[in-house]
Amino acid sequence: MPKELATFFVSHGSPRMLVDPCPTTEFYKKIGEYARKEGINGIVWMAAHWETPLDTIEVAYNPRPNKDFVAFVPPEVLQWYSDYQINADTKLAERVHDKLKDAGFNVSLNPTAIWHQDVMIPMRWMYPDYHECPPMAVMSVNGRFDPWFHLKVGLTLRSLRADKILLIGSGGGIHNLYTVSWHRIIFYQDTATRTKPIDPELAAFAASMRESVNRNSGPQLGNALARLLQHPHFLKSNPTPEHFLPMIYAAGACSTWDDTKYINTFGGENWEMDTQLNANFAFGLDRGNRIFLDGSHDIISASEETEIPQAQAAPALITAAA
Repeated sequence: MPKELATFFVSHGSPRMLVDPCPTTEFYKKIGEYARKEGINGIVWMAAHWETPLDTIEVAYNPRPNKDFVAFVPPEVLQWYSDYQINADTKLAERVHDKLKDAGFNVSLNPTAIWHQDVMIPMRWMYPDYHECPPMAVMSVNGRFDPWFHLKVGLTLRSLRADKILLIGSGGGIHNLYTVSWHRIIFYQDTATRTKPIDPELAAFAASMRESVNRNSGPQLGNALARLLQHPHFLKSNPTPEHFLPMIYAAGACSTWDDTKYINTFGGENWEMDTQLNANFAFGLDRGNRIFLDGSHDIISASEETEIPQAQAAPALITAAA
């Protein structure tokens, strides 16, 4: 039986993530290391910055796509961003389209779609030299924001893992643009310096994300993350869910009963502008993986009956492993 690749959720963060090293950029690098080690044949992204209406989902179909605007970075990084040639693969896009269409999705190919910084930011660290960029395709988030819809997208594309196609969702763990301290990036091009304490409700939601990933596998993984949209602090954390749903897509591709043998793990995080949390996760890892399962994270298999010590439980913690 062919080996199945892991899938990943990355928080792309602000444009400063093109510049400033942190735990999230280290996670990007590890994905690049993993991709090279496994000899991947391509990447299929779900990108938070592209929403489609009604019940539709679209797959970009331009072999030479344009990129969106980026700001708050030094000229040399801006030049890198401008010069980077995306290896957009129309054949891979057709393959994704056909799989989704066969599963009953209202899907179409979009020959004019541009690629956004939600893909370009992690690519800066995964494949900084565009000559090494693998074939890629990118798809939209559906604007009805139904978590079960996005879970099914991941499940539908699950078989690509055995063909060495990497599935990555790019969004954000906590993404509330109404509350971030914009002055940090606008005036100082600095998003890392904290000017206020971490909100306890945001911390509780972040703990729930980590526990939902660390303590679940197989169908329970997808159910746990989809049900986080009902968390009492979800709307404060993500008043619009488009940045959260790519996480459910990536987890959906590792949410069958066959996936209970794999490990899902927290991949590190960093806060920006006080209230934006860039959280990262890996799903469907082999137990012998040494790139991500190096003992630096709290890794708990869902098959192990391990209780959370009461002293470590965050306030209002909700895990969907019932």
